[in-house]
Amino acid sequence: MEIRKVLTVMCCAFVSLFGSADSDYMKYVQWGDDAIAKGKWSEAITYLEEAMRTEPSNPQNVMLLSNVGMLHHYAGEDSLALHTLSEARAMAPSSVVILNNRARVLSAMGRADDALKDYDLILQMDSTFADAWYDRAALHLRGGRPDLAEADARKFMEAIPDDLQGKLLMAVIYSNTRRPAEAIPLYTELIKVKPEAVYYSARAMCRLQLEELAEAADDIARGLELDPRDAELYYCRAFLNLLRYREDDARADAAKAVELGLNPARAAALFGNKAKQ
Repeated sequence: MEIRKVLTVMCCAFVSLFGSADSDYMKYVQWGDDAIAKGKWSEAITYLEEAMRTEPSNPQNVMLLSNVGMLHHYAGEDSLALHTLSEARAMAPSSVVILNNRARVLSAMGRADDALKDYDLILQMDSTFADAWYDRAALHLRGGRPDLAEADARKFMEAIPDDLQGKLLMAVIYSNTRRPAEAIPLYTELIKVKPEAVYYSARAMCRLQLEELAEAADDIARGLELDPRDAELYYCRAFLNLLRYREDDARADAAKAVELGLNPARAAALFGNKAKQ
């Protein structure tokens, strides 16, 4: 569903604005849309490119070209995606949607500085484009710039106050800047709407940092009921057991967490930090 939000193909809009659904152009667009719904990226690219060849002067081709670029991205062809989106950008330099798509691809390619330039330009062009605030915040957070990330996340939340992803992003920022008490209410809101193990483990870790041991234990138990193979929950329980001076239990939980995919270095650091206290 998220992928389809990014793509700008709107078949019913094409029908009403640019002719009959029986036209070859619209048939290819519809077939492309059907392929997108099924996750068949290469097939969708073929159909959309054929639509553009059928009517090379159709003004909506720039939207199709942007979609083709994103489909290359979903297919793991980022270099081709970047080339295609840059071509679409040249055709429609005022489109913040196309520029945002290119920024996402640049970010996925590890070209953070170039992605930031695109996000900066988007927000200069349209400061109400909420997705760019969110994406730039996430990029700043990954780049170790929590203050900038928080400023952008607040802008996103002002634009879309009830967005769950925005609340999650802000909770992660609070967690990463040693403000667990501020993160807990946001994780609580997320759990109320969408109770998932990942949110319970995140809230448990905040409560462990505040030494709210009973509350953390409850979060861990609830999370494990939802997903008994969540490595992060076993890591949290290892931390909890250390705080309760149950080192054998802690080591067993840490081993289980590593077995389920936790980085062994994190488990080792947990015991190393405890030994220094």
